[in-house]
Amino acid sequence: MIVKNYGKISFIFIFVSVLFALACDVFTAFPACAAELESTSASAGHTGGEEKSAIARGVNYYKNIITQNDKKQSVYVLELDLFKSDFEMESVFGQDCMYKKETVSSMARRKNAIAAVNGAFFSKAGAPLGMLVHQGKIVKEPILGRTVFGVTNDNEFFFDNPRFDARFFFKKAGSEEMSYVELDGINRAPGVEEVIIFTSEYGNKTRTSSKTSLEIIVVDEKIVAVGGCNSIIPPEGYVIHAGGFMASELERAVIGNTAYMELYVNPVWEKAKFAVGGGPRLLTGGAVTVESKAEKFKSDVVSGRAPRTAVGITADKRILMVCVDGRQKNSAGMTLKELAKYMKKLGAVDAMNLDGGGSTTFFLMGKVLNSPSDGRERPVSQALVIKPRSAPGGELTATAAGAAPEKIR
Repeated sequence: MIVKNYGKISFIFIFVSVLFALACDVFTAFPACAAELESTSASAGHTGGEEKSAIARGVNYYKNIITQNDKKQSVYVLELDLFKSDFEMESVFGQDCMYKKETVSSMARRKNAIAAVNGAFFSKAGAPLGMLVHQGKIVKEPILGRTVFGVTNDNEFFFDNPRFDARFFFKKAGSEEMSYVELDGINRAPGVEEVIIFTSEYGNKTRTSSKTSLEIIVVDEKIVAVGGCNSIIPPEGYVIHAGGFMASELERAVIGNTAYMELYVNPVWEKAKFAVGGGPRLLTGGAVTVESKAEKFKSDVVSGRAPRTAVGITADKRILMVCVDGRQKNSAGMTLKELAKYMKKLGAVDAMNLDGGGSTTFFLMGKVLNSPSDGRERPVSQALVIKPRSAPGGELTATAAGAAPEKIR
C-alpha cells in the first residue's frame, strides 16, 4: 500500500480488479514540415489512398481516404513515439478551467502544441464527463464503469475501467476516534444526499446553494471552517460538501480537528501524469471489444456512422490519435465497430473512443485539417495535445530521446 499527497489530499492506492500552435516557432524549428504536409507516399501497414508526413522526430501524420462497406471515409492519424521524440502528450482544459469550453485549435495554440484532438465527453454546461487526472491529481471521478486512458510520468500508457471508492475521515466533537463518510464524487454539482469533494481545479468557489447542506474546509489535514454553501476553495486544500441527511453526519466536525481523504484505486493511478475518460473501449489486447451497453452509453453516441475521435496504443508503445470526418458527402463517418477495426489495421492493440460528432477536431501544425461536421470548430471542455517537452520549471526543453519528462507538481 502506497500513500502519496496531492495538494494535501491523502490518496491511498490499492488494487481494484474492476479496474494530448506552435505556429511560427514550430515552422521555424521544422522548416520542411509545411511542405511535407502536402506530400504523398505509400506506407506499408496502412491502407487506402494516403498522405504521409514526418512532422518531427518520432511524430508522423497520415491522411487516409478509405472505403468501408461502400462508404467513403476521410481519416486523420497522428502517430507519436514518446521515447524517440522531443514532444509529450498533455491533457488541456478549456480556458484552463474544468467547467469552461474552448476550441481545440485555441487550446493547442495556447500550449504551443504541434498537434491536438478533442478529448472527453462533456455536458451542455461544459462539465467534463468521466474520470480526469490533471498534473498527477484525480480531479473527476470515473462514471458508469467507462474506459479511461492515462499516461504515467515514465511514459507508460494504460486503459482502465476504474470504480470510485473514496472516504472522508474526521474526528467528531468529544471523540478520539476517526469517523468517516463515503464520497460520491469530485468537482461536480452535488445531488441532494451526496458528499462531494471540491478542489481548486473546480474554481474559486463550490457554487452550491442548498439550505440543508454543510461544507467543511480542510487545509493541511486540519478542519479550518465549517459552514454553509458556496465556500471558497483553498488553493492548497479542499472543501467537503454534504447534502440532506449526509449533512447531519458531518455536523459534529470540529474546527482544528484532523481530517483527511482516502481514495482507493488501481496502483497504476499512483504514477498517472494525466488521464481522460471516454469510451467505449474499442480494442483490448488486439481484440475488438466494443461494449457500449456495458459502459451505459446512449444511442446518440453508439448508433450508426458519425464523426469519431479515438486514441490507441500500438504493440511497440506508439500513441495513435485518430479523427474520422462524418455526416458529409465525401465522408460518411464510422460506426464504433468500423472504428475499432480501423484502429487495429493501424497497429493499435488497445484503443478507446473519445467524444465525436461535431466535437471531432484534428489540429496539426497551426491549422485544423479535418472538416468538423458543424461547419466550424465546436468549443469543447478538454483536448489532448502534443507539445514540446517541458523542464521541471516549465521552460521548453529538447529532452534526449528516451528520457521521461519530470513530473510537475
